[in-house]
Amino acid sequence: MLSSKNFLDVDESILEKNLIIQSNEEREFENIVSGYLNPDAGKLVKPAPGICIKIFKNDDKSKVFINLCHHADIPPPEDITEDELIEVLKSKDPERYCVPLSIGTEHEEVDKSGKRIKAYDVAVNSEFFKKCQNNELFQTFIVSAVIEGIAEKFKIELCFENPILLKNRKCIGTLQQHRIQQRLPRSSSIRKKTLIQELNAGNNTSELCRHVKPEYRIYVHPEDKPKKLILDVWLPEVNNLQEIDLKCGEDCIILTTKKQTKYDLDICLPFKINHRNASVTFDTQTKFLSVTSQITAIN
Repeated sequence: MLSSKNFLDVDESILEKNLIIQSNEEREFENIVSGYLNPDAGKLVKPAPGICIKIFKNDDKSKVFINLCHHADIPPPEDITEDELIEVLKSKDPERYCVPLSIGTEHEEVDKSGKRIKAYDVAVNSEFFKKCQNNELFQTFIVSAVIEGIAEKFKIELCFENPILLKNRKCIGTLQQHRIQQRLPRSSSIRKKTLIQELNAGNNTSELCRHVKPEYRIYVHPEDKPKKLILDVWLPEVNNLQEIDLKCGEDCIILTTKKQTKYDLDICLPFKINHRNASVTFDTQTKFLSVTSQITAIN
């Protein structure tokens, strides 16, 4: 899991934070005047819509929406490669890579069925957002980061099992304004530290086995009347399909691997699928397993 130090929270300790967010409920006049009276308070920016993420709360199973948005004035993280990100995710020190997140206040919106739901806005740097859009690994990383950031900031238990990225909607409701300070982000140490191997040379590593729950995400298309489900699972230690044991049921998917790092994933799907005709592919470059199937019913 990512450390809470990766997230820029909103509190009174302004000097200790890279960003500060002004409540969306304050009057626009007060925002403008306060900016003139106190230039050090930063400036208001309106992020652009990006990706809308739908997840569920653990307690009452209610829907929660996160608007992952972006703005050029939000400080960017260190520009690292995919291999360097993989190294970070494998390490026990993920806070070495710091991504500035501007987290807005909770706001209430109405979904397509007319039900009132909770929504949250999280803004990142625009160039970094483009990088995440064009790279599956970085997108999986930032989606996990913003979900964890919302859960930690608002003290809510969110289900990380089935984050759904809405294909036909970039945000829900009206995006909030964010007040940010023009400060350099806390420096990362991706290229400054070398990971220390914890196993002694004398250890028989073949006898050691790690069980890991892999990162994954679920897409549905189209959003309003889902007909197709796509599951992407990131398996960085796997080399080919022969190392993967995959079982698809009509409402669940179970995955295990035969590597020293044993990936275990057991997902209860929010839909029933045509599991007998599911398509499975594995990209040896990105290390993503993709399962595609037609949706037959909604659970």
